[in-house]
Amino acid sequence: MADWERLEGYDLTGKRALVVGFANPAGHAITEALAESGANVAVASATMDGDEVMAAKRAARTVSSLGRETFSQGWDVTLPTNVRVGLRQLVKEFGVPSVLVYNADLPLSKPIEKTGDAEFANIQAVNLNGAFYAARAWVRELQEGQTGRLIFVSSILGERGVKNLSAYAAAKAGVLGLAASLSQELAPAITVNSIATGWMDWTLGRGKDDPSQNLLLRFIPMRSFGGAENLGPLTVLLASDAAGFLSGQVFHIDGGVSNHL
Repeated sequence: MADWERLEGYDLTGKRALVVGFANPAGHAITEALAESGANVAVASATMDGDEVMAAKRAARTVSSLGRETFSQGWDVTLPTNVRVGLRQLVKEFGVPSVLVYNADLPLSKPIEKTGDAEFANIQAVNLNGAFYAARAWVRELQEGQTGRLIFVSSILGERGVKNLSAYAAAKAGVLGLAASLSQELAPAITVNSIATGWMDWTLGRGKDDPSQNLLLRFIPMRSFGGAENLGPLTVLLASDAAGFLSGQVFHIDGGVSNHL
């Protein structure tokens, strides 16, 4: 991110945050943005996949290089006990985060008749079940009277239909429903918001980056795929004191494409 002067209300100095999920570049970008804004940031992978665990560790090194405190873990968010125990250890070593960002993302593009039971269950487990487990474990660790920010990174596919993505869309729709419900249940101490991404530069099967050769790009008003750097500033806003009256909202980072679907 470019250097910028933190304004009162947007300064996260002294806050502790936890980012979960590093299967896509958004996890690192969000972690870096929070740290640049003054927060100490812990990180956890959503799966024990080696590449994701290493991505989380790299994000932690970035936080450390910025002079902030950090803590890195490997989680399997499909296992509630693993999430609970991991968070308790994190709290012991790092402190209780006042900001939780859930960015776990496991895509699947497959016709419904060819989607197996195990595949469907795994998509729900990482994208939706893990979001529930992480939020529940975090809320249980909050101290009485503590305020917080809960931010789910989801997808516009949880709101709009696209063929061959039924399992993934069902999971992401569930995350948006979870966020909407928690925004009522946890108020006024905790705000809960969602970021819904569109077609990003890490989306599988997106095609070429040249609008003249890619019908999908011509369908996106901004004529480009989104980048991880687009998520950091919005996350900082939602984590900040300036967003104290923003809750229950879904913010689209999609280049305007939702209005076409």
